[in-house]
Amino acid sequence: MPLEKRISTAMLSEHIQQVATRMEGELGDEQSSFIEGCPLEWETLPEPAEPLVMGIDGGYVRGREGENRKAGSFEIIVGKSIGGEVPTKRFGFVNDYDTKPKRRVYEALKAQGMQMNQQVIFLSDGGDDVRNLQLYLNPQAEHVLDWFHITMRLTVLEQLAKGATPQPVTTGKKRHQQSEEEEPESSMPTVKS
Repeated sequence: MPLEKRISTAMLSEHIQQVATRMEGELGDEQSSFIEGCPLEWETLPEPAEPLVMGIDGGYVRGREGENRKAGSFEIIVGKSIGGEVPTKRFGFVNDYDTKPKRRVYEALKAQGMQMNQQVIFLSDGGDDVRNLQLYLNPQAEHVLDWFHITMRLTVLEQLAKGATPQPVTTGKKRHQQSEEEEPESSMPTVKS
């Protein structure tokens, strides 16, 4: 899009919507499993490059202000895939809105040249939404709880050993629901639409 002259935000928004619609149309169908072939076929594939490492995490964003704050909250899931000499790939989506979340993760890995005989390491907090995205993408997948979340759980155990009454460690929707009830209104940033 040429930028020699001023463009309106409505025109820019319309152009972005057209590009997004085209890209969504090019995305394949969602599947429960993306594992292709069988072990016999995987043995004939070329020697894979070093493992791909993908970190995935979710979080909640408030989309509205005022009285209807709860209705305006939504969960986003983002990820980053790193592997050897191939460029890093990133993805993100709104969990309850996206109809092809697993396809998005798979396409990010395929864009990095993932083979079915290549090890893929997934780092996540172990939450249900995030964990389910990782399943059946690669037969050589390894699922690892990341150090940040392990440290959170170890801190709770340390507090228990000292005799303190720790606050329960909550993740995902439970953490979001708890924060809606306990946090003051200004403690979480707001995204205006």
